[in-house]
Amino acid sequence: MAALAGVAAAVAAGTLPDVIKGWLGEQRWLLTILCLGAAGIFTAINLWQQRTKGVGIVITLPRTRWRDPWNTQWTRAAIDHARRHNDSCFTVERDIASPSPEDDAENRSAARRQRADTLELVRSLVIARLTELSESDPSTPVSIYINAALPDAFEIGTKLKFHVHREVRGLGADPDGQDSKTTAPVVPQRSESIDADFFPAIRLSSRLKDPLTPEEAARAARLATVVEEPAFEADPDGQAIALIVHLSDNPQMVAESLLAAQHGCVDADGRAEKCRAALVIDGGSANIPETTREFELAVRLVYATWRAWNAAHPEYAPLRPRLFIAAPASVALALGWLLGHKVAAVPYPFQRFEAEESCTSS
Repeated sequence: MAALAGVAAAVAAGTLPDVIKGWLGEQRWLLTILCLGAAGIFTAINLWQQRTKGVGIVITLPRTRWRDPWNTQWTRAAIDHARRHNDSCFTVERDIASPSPEDDAENRSAARRQRADTLELVRSLVIARLTELSESDPSTPVSIYINAALPDAFEIGTKLKFHVHREVRGLGADPDGQDSKTTAPVVPQRSESIDADFFPAIRLSSRLKDPLTPEEAARAARLATVVEEPAFEADPDGQAIALIVHLSDNPQMVAESLLAAQHGCVDADGRAEKCRAALVIDGGSANIPETTREFELAVRLVYATWRAWNAAHPEYAPLRPRLFIAAPASVALALGWLLGHKVAAVPYPFQRFEAEESCTSS
């Protein structure tokens, strides 16, 4: 490529035209075409060499005392993928404190404060990198890799809400084939296929809020079933609403979530509440197909369903929504980006406040 660029530059500069004159004589039109073509090649090669493939931001947040041992292979694989597909890779790795049922109230409170401080530090580090990009070249593509417990991934998405979309642009393939360039950072997801490592799962953009077309609604119905009135004993005095999102193969998740919503359990901020109503989006035993189109459709289904349900039930407006979720981490981050300013995530296994024990088995 460098040799070709050198030849093109020489033609454009006039070195080779003198030599070619000796071969072809004074055929000015041919020399003009040759010089213009060489100049075009030189410009294209120069622009190609100066292009940016982007920046990969790898966020890994292992939880202490939670599903030990934490698998470090994801982090190594994400860093390798980010380096292969981007010009640079920026890694943030921090341990997240996790309250235990055996802890007393003071230790649980301390663990939650430590978690909040750590997530704020992660936000500061990521935003500093994004701000640096926005000031140097806002067109730099950005990929955000996330490996964390789902409530932590959800909260990271919440913290990125008012920074990523307006300050940094990204590059992601449009699954509908209409426009390859977007103003959206991409969240890759670890693939379960033996033929792939990561794939671009979700683009963080306002497109996730678009209403579903009839064709998309039909496709979404094949991804998940919406249950607006699930079978559980609602607490008439409950101060919360349960949004249950089951988009990965966890057979007991919906039943356990409804039980926890009925009896009351603690969210990630330590607030214990019972639920007066619930909405279930259940993907059943099938995982989301590993394409950007289907992952974004699943997220849009959750957002559109939640919005429609709230509009149909204004009597629940004063209640606090809480999210019970089993899904890929990329989906949790995207839902935090969409809903996290009003919705609190509930860690699993669910913890009862009164009895200081798990509502369900892990």
